[in-house]
Formats: sequence, structure tokens, C-alpha cells
Amino acid sequence: TDDGNGVPRGPLAPLLIGLLIAVIGASMGPLTGFAMNPARDFGPKVFAWLAGWGNVAFTGGRDIPYFLVPLFGPIVGAIVGAFAYRKLIGRHLPCDICVVEEKETTTPSEQKASL
Repeated sequence: TDDGNGVPRGPLAPLLIGLLIAVIGASMGPLTGFAMNPARDFGPKVFAWLAGWGNVAFTGGRDIPYFLVPLFGPIVGAIVGAFAYRKLIGRHLPCDICVVEEKETTTPSEQKASL
């Protein structure tokens, strides 16, 4: 979390998260099998592949390897989101907390050697 963000919204947050999941499920559920959780999506596909379904278990009979999206999408999205937040939002927030640069620390043996 960012210290520059406002106060949490309290009891409204669970409602908004639930509505977001419902909207994602209603809009993309029939097309993708509602694969928001890679563990929930990939495990059954591996089992179906081991049970003899072959590549149909992963592609669903299509040429598009959609099973890669829930695996790599969150990782790529997190990297892009962190970069975009720092560049587009973070630098415009007021800085109440100053960042203190760390000084170089020396070990006791280095201190004795310098004497």
C-alpha cells in the first residue's frame, strides 16, 4: 500500500470487491470458464490432460492457448501496474513522509581496519 493514499473506505470495500468479481464473472465467465484463480483453472486442465484428453484439455478445442493467460497474466499485470502506478500516480501524490537515503554501513572489522 502507499502511505499517500486516503483512509480506507471501511465496510464498503467488501461490497466493491464482491461486485467486481460478479462483473468479471458475468462478462467473461461463459467465454473463459471464470478463470480468475490460476490454481483453480490450471489444476483441472492438467488432470484432464493426464486422463487422456490430450491438448484439448488446455486449448478447449481451439487453436488459441488461452490457458497461458491466467498463468502469466497476473505476473505481467503486476509488473506493468507497479510501473504505471509509480510513473502516473505515485509521483503526483503529496509527499508527507520524506524518504531518508540509507548511509553506507560498515562492519566492526572494517571500522578496526580503518583505525
